[in-house]
Amino acid sequence: MSESSSGKGSGKRRKSSGTPRKSDSSSPSPVKSPSVNYAKLSPIAKKVRDVAADWHNLIQRWEVLNASGASVANKIVNCKLANIESKDAAEMTVGQTSAGSVAGAGGTGEAADADGMSKELEVFCNQLTDTYNAMADSICLSQAKLWEKMEKLTSNLKGQRELQQYQSDNDDSDPNIPFQTWTIQHFYEVSAELSEMYSKELKLKQAISENIAHQSDRHTMMFLASSWLHQPYIDNRSEILLESMLVETGHR
Repeated sequence: MSESSSGKGSGKRRKSSGTPRKSDSSSPSPVKSPSVNYAKLSPIAKKVRDVAADWHNLIQRWEVLNASGASVANKIVNCKLANIESKDAAEMTVGQTSAGSVAGAGGTGEAADADGMSKELEVFCNQLTDTYNAMADSICLSQAKLWEKMEKLTSNLKGQRELQQYQSDNDDSDPNIPFQTWTIQHFYEVSAELSEMYSKELKLKQAISENIAHQSDRHTMMFLASSWLHQPYIDNRSEILLESMLVETGHR
């Protein structure tokens, strides 16, 4: 059994009941929201509803990448631990054998093992870097580009909020609440809070991907791998915010 237990936990990640479609208001949910007729929504309401669906889709993609990255981080830890144990065993052998016999028999074999482990570790490091980049990339090539798309959603809502404020100032009949209870301002605040969580988490993942393979202390390595999996900057509130937004816009 692997010495690294960070990959065993399931963390506090959310379970999806499916990907909401931008024009589908009949998605099942324990909490029923009033039926939303997409065709009758105002242009602003349609934009906001689409943003809610995009948030759901991006977060689901992020979670897939997070699980993949956690698996790779675990492999890096196990690879490093095996390498350390191999070196410790070799040092014990050297201590029990004369310098001449080590040079003639043990030296070459140890070098080959170390070289093989180094190549394997390099492969895992590249995989973890690719996963980090895909969290940043909206097409799952890389978690940093993915966050950029999340940030664009927040900017989109900011624009919708400003447009709604402008229209409200010039048309008293324009509704301030596009769906049930949330104002455009509240949608923007929720999106900004989610974006802030994922921004901090992305920075942590960058630090982990750059440093985990250079550690020699097992506790530090296991802590880094566990931090990748459990995402300390993305708390349970993120799930509440997302689900509330989906219910408000009629996706749930």
